[in-house]
Formats: sequence, C-alpha cells, structure tokens
Amino acid sequence: MNLSTALWAAIATVITGAVALWTNPARPTNRALFFSSLHVGVWLLCMHLLVAGGYRIGWLRCMVVLTALLPVHAWIVKDTFDRCREPWWARLWRCRGWLAFSTLMVGWAASDFLVPSAEVKQLRSWGAGYLLIMAGAGAVFVLQAVSKMQGVNGVRRMEFQVFLLGSATSTLVVLLSVVLGLWLDEPVVLELMPLLVVALFIGTAWALTSTQVLDARHILSAVLERLALVAGVVLIAWSVQLLAQQFVHVGTAYVLSLASGLWFAAEMHPWLGGVFQRNSRLTQLRRAIFRVARKDLRPEAMEDSFIRVLKDRTQTERVVIMMCSRSRLVGAGLDLAIDSSEVKLLQSLRWLTPERLEREKAIEGRETLQAFLTEHQFAAVVTNAGPTISFAIGFGLPRTQRPFTHPEITQLLDVVGTIETSLSRARYLKQTQQSEQLATVGLLGASIAHEIRNPLVSIKTFVQLLPDHYHEAVFRDKFFRLIGDEVGRIDRLTEQLLDLSAPRALAARSVELHTVLSFCVDLVAAKAADKGVRLISNFQASSDIVHTDPDALKQVILNLSFNAIQSLEQTAGDRWIRIETAKIDDSVEVKVIDSGPGISQEVWSRLFQPFQTTKSSGFGLGLAICKDILSSLHASIIADPPVTGCGATFRIILPCLPPTS
Repeated sequence: MNLSTALWAAIATVITGAVALWTNPARPTNRALFFSSLHVGVWLLCMHLLVAGGYRIGWLRCMVVLTALLPVHAWIVKDTFDRCREPWWARLWRCRGWLAFSTLMVGWAASDFLVPSAEVKQLRSWGAGYLLIMAGAGAVFVLQAVSKMQGVNGVRRMEFQVFLLGSATSTLVVLLSVVLGLWLDEPVVLELMPLLVVALFIGTAWALTSTQVLDARHILSAVLERLALVAGVVLIAWSVQLLAQQFVHVGTAYVLSLASGLWFAAEMHPWLGGVFQRNSRLTQLRRAIFRVARKDLRPEAMEDSFIRVLKDRTQTERVVIMMCSRSRLVGAGLDLAIDSSEVKLLQSLRWLTPERLEREKAIEGRETLQAFLTEHQFAAVVTNAGPTISFAIGFGLPRTQRPFTHPEITQLLDVVGTIETSLSRARYLKQTQQSEQLATVGLLGASIAHEIRNPLVSIKTFVQLLPDHYHEAVFRDKFFRLIGDEVGRIDRLTEQLLDLSAPRALAARSVELHTVLSFCVDLVAAKAADKGVRLISNFQASSDIVHTDPDALKQVILNLSFNAIQSLEQTAGDRWIRIETAKIDDSVEVKVIDSGPGISQEVWSRLFQPFQTTKSSGFGLGLAICKDILSSLHASIIADPPVTGCGATFRIILPCLPPTS
C-alpha cells in the first residue's frame, strides 16, 4: 500500500480532533474541532485514494462533494460555537437553504463540466469546474460564516474568528496548490498540499484548545510579520551572495550572505514589530507605569494612578489592586487569607481567566476559582512571581465584552512586578517618614517643654493671687488678658506639634520661604540654646516666593537642623548653625551650614541612601526621606564635598514657579 502524504495528513488530522475531544469533551469548541477533523480527514483520505488508485474519477467526485458541503459545515460549527442546544436534525432544518445549495453543487459534481467522466491520468485534465466549485464553496463558506458571526459575542466570537481564519487559509492553500500544480505540471506541489493543510488544522486546534486565548488579528499580524521578515532575510542574503561571488571565494560569499541576513533580521525585527503594532501597546503600557512610579511617592495617589492607567489600557471599568498585609491579600473590600484555597490555586497558575478554566482539563478546585471570579466579577487576575503571593491585580470585563487574550495577559504580567515594587517602596517610605516625623516631634517636645512651662507658671501665679485681689479691677483686667494670651500661646505650640506629627499629602503652592524658615528657627532655638549652639539667620534672597509644600519643607529643615545640633555635641569651641538663602535664576537656594566635624568622604558618597548613619541610634533614613520629599516637589538637595576643618553644608534648591508638566 502506498502511504502518501495525504494519508499521513488524514491520520494526523483525525488524531488531533480526537485529542481535542478527549481533553475536554464537555466543551462545545472541542466537539466542533472533532467534527471538523472528520470532515477534513475524509477529504484527505479521498485525495490519498485518488492518487493511490491511479486518479480514478470516483474519488475525485468524492472530494468535490465534500468541498461542496463546506457551507453546511460552517453552519453547524457556528451553532456549536454559539452553544446552540437544539438537536442536530433541528439545526439541519434551520440551514435547509444552505443544505439545498450544497446539494445542488453536489449534483453538479457528476457533470463533465466539473469533473471529466474519463479516468484522470494527468492532473492537467481536471475540469475547470473543479476549481470553480472549490473557489465557490470556499467563498460561500466564508461569506456565510461571516454573516452568521453577527450573533456570536465575546470569547465565542473570537474562537469562531480563529476557526474561520484557519479554514479560509486552508481553502486558499488548496486552491493555490491545485493552480500551481496545473500550471507548473509538478505533482510535488500537490503532494505538499496535505502537509500544509494538516499544519494549519493543528495550529488552529492548538489556538482553540490551549489555555492561551488568541485573537485572529493578532495571529494574522504575527504570521505576516514573520513572513515579511523571512522574505526580507532571504532576499538580502541571496543578493549579497550573488554580488560577493563576483569578487571573493564561494565560501566567503556564503559567510557574508549569512552575516548580512542575521544583521538584517536584528535590525528589521523591532521595526516590523512597530509596523504591525505588536509591541506598541506593551511599550506604551510600560512607559505609563514607569511615569507613575517616578512621579508619585504617596501610596494612595500612586495606587490610584496605576488603576487609571490600567483601566485606560485594558478598557475596563474595574481594576482592583490587592497587596499582602498580615498574611492576608487585601484591597478594595477584598480580604483573602494567604493560605485559602483560592490564593493557593492562584499561586500555582500565576494568572487566571474564565476562559482558561473552561479550556483546561478538569483540575481540582476549578469550581472554587470559577466561583471566585464570578463573585467578584473578574475577567482576569494576574499575580506576582515568587514562592508566595504578595500582590495581585483583578480586572473586570472590558467594555468591548471581549475576553483578555494571551498577549494582553503577557503584557500585564510584564508590568505587575514594577507596580508591586513601586507600591511597596511607597508604603515603606510612608511608614519610615511617619517614624522620622515622630522622632522629630520627640526632639521638639523636649526642646519646647519650658516654652509651655513659662505660661503655665504665669497662669498658676495669677490663680494663686486671684482670691486676694479679685475685687481689684486692674488685677482682674490683667488676669483675664494674661490668661487669654498664655493659653493662646500654648494652643499654638500644640498645633505646631500636631502638624508635624500628622501624616499629610504633599500639596505644593506659592509660599513665603523666609516665613517658613523663621518658624523653623523659632522651634529649634530652645534645643540649640540648651546645647550651647548659636543659630544664625542670613536671609539674602531678593524674592522669597517659592512653589513648595510648607509643612514638608519644615520637616526637611528641622531634620537638617537637629542633625547639625547632634553633630556639634562633641565639638569644642564656637558652635553655630547658619541658615542662608540666595536667589539663583528661577530658584531660591537654602543653605544649612554648621561648624561641626563635617562629613567623611566615605559617608558623603552614599549620604542620601537609606540606612546610612553615623549615629548610635536611628535607622539612617532621615536624609533619604528628605531627598524623596524634595524630589516629589520638583526640588533638590545636595551636600557639598567634605573639606578638612570645615563643617557640613547642605544646599536645597526650591523652584519659584510650578512645573510646566
């Protein structure tokens, strides 16, 4: 028995359909693939019998009959994708018009116009009607499928488009193979045709049964991109080889052509990706995520910005970011234990969509995951990579009602790590900033204790004298005036402490810099006097209007001042701190200078990095937080290089105008 390529292709096609049915027999799409594999397999078997039997007319007519039944096939497959629950005979009755059309075409298969009545000894003697009926049936198949696609939505529509793309491409391959075989009189062309058909069928079956939901447009653009790349590489390599052979040895010419082809592939691959827009959406998403990560430092604002970007890129109305907190995954009202069954299954899968659960073979816990997606109305969930889940993002159904495709899931997985790192860093900085604020409040509390004690002593003294001098009008007036002034003074001091200790959102506005600095000098004065340190103010800026957050700037100046006081504790001689201002173009420079021992070269090189400290206590986060605060306000801070015998000098550059973007 002659084992032709058509027979091997028929066997491979039926096996592919059987495997698809075996993996998930309850899924309508898998049943449609099995039905299609029988149709294509029988057609390829007839082709094998035609070639092996000496081109007898009967097998050719069978091939024509099977081709004529394509419109009916499309109707049945469409109903299967649409999950029609009618029995098969009712579905056939509804497509009676197309069935009648196909029956008429089957009748034409007996005419000599379509297929010659004599035995076909040469491929060139096939009737012109053979090509006509194949082209007509293929065109009717496509038109009928497209017309019926209007009633299919969501993932069914996408799957039907992929099926239609594979079927239309297979029909085109058959037609081109027959035409080339007749034109070139080369039987080898027709022998390769079954291999192309089965390759297309296997590819279509994989696209419809794998866990990766694919879009027909993405598949087509990817194929065209690769075909264009291969064609360009072949053309460049062939041209270089022909040209090089005129001047160098054949081996050298071959090496040059190979190198030219590889160079062309490396240069053209990114360009073709942009032409076919394969990488443009991923690039735009990455850029948007990076912009948010650089711009916002507050975790709440950063999370809101990330959600807006993800909503815009995925065209969905609902995005939920969940982060790990105390062994629980929480966010937007969701609260899941890390050791719950849903989270454990998510950890093993990394990403989840309803379509993936439907396509996969039955797995333990699938009902639990399906209920989780349905309850929270998620169309996709992606998680971070790692041994345990610490971060996840849930997405609602896009406004287009189309499911998330695998390229889209890949894009989200590509940026989920960046989002997690940025949010974790922002939350960590917020916590450390609050710790530094509390530390500053502690220092201030000790330094201004006597500022509160003085008015309390005055009030106490007058209260003790009140019984003896109550009837004196002058005493009463002085008493009431003093009580009001001293209580107001205490109230202002406590408000200042509360302002410094309470976490706040940064809000830059136009402020008078010298007023803010004077406030800081007043707060630090008591602490400096207690340590024997002189405070010197030298405000020389001609215009002190800057665009900043006054409360955040107070925290930075107080942090630098207290650092300077602590560095002067072990210094002998004249101890002083000087705060200066100067106008520089569109900015104002603030300098905080001390007469202490200065900064060593080793510490200076990593001064603003976290956990860098020379103190016996503290975490070394103060300067790192100051730098982050100023960066978010479009300001900057630097320390002058160390000079032997000189103290430390810190320079803060504050913008006078708000940023243009």
